[in-house]
Amino acid sequence: MKNWKSKILIPAMLVLMSSVLSGQAPSTPERASSAQNSPNLTTRAKPDILAACAAAAEELSKTRVLVSELESENQLLNSRLQTEKQATVLLGELNETRKSENAALRTAIDSKNETIAAKDSVIAAQEKLVESLRRKKASPWKRVGDVLIGAAAVFILR
Repeated sequence: MKNWKSKILIPAMLVLMSSVLSGQAPSTPERASSAQNSPNLTTRAKPDILAACAAAAEELSKTRVLVSELESENQLLNSRLQTEKQATVLLGELNETRKSENAALRTAIDSKNETIAAKDSVIAAQEKLVESLRRKKASPWKRVGDVLIGAAAVFILR
């Protein structure tokens, strides 16, 4: 923006110089003789120069106002850009956090499924054991034999 000021001053100076040059009397010898009979050009050029200078000064002051407004707008845009960059960084971090959270949840679900499968296999094994124990139910004669063996062992030990 600092270069802007110098770039705006150049056209203003060109306007000023062109108005000064247009207001000066020509230096050719032919016109010098005819200029003696005409009214004084310097008196006519002074108001033109003053008007041109006033116009250039007014344009310069308006340009300075516009430049300052552009600079403030640039500052606002830069601050907005910084805010957007920060938001982008935060959203990226949030995205990464969500990805890691999803991975952790998948791991937890897989662990839960493995635990359920292990419990199911334990329950199935217990059901097989219960079924095998039901099949091995002793007959009444075998029980009587076991009781007699136990009684004989008690009698011998006494």
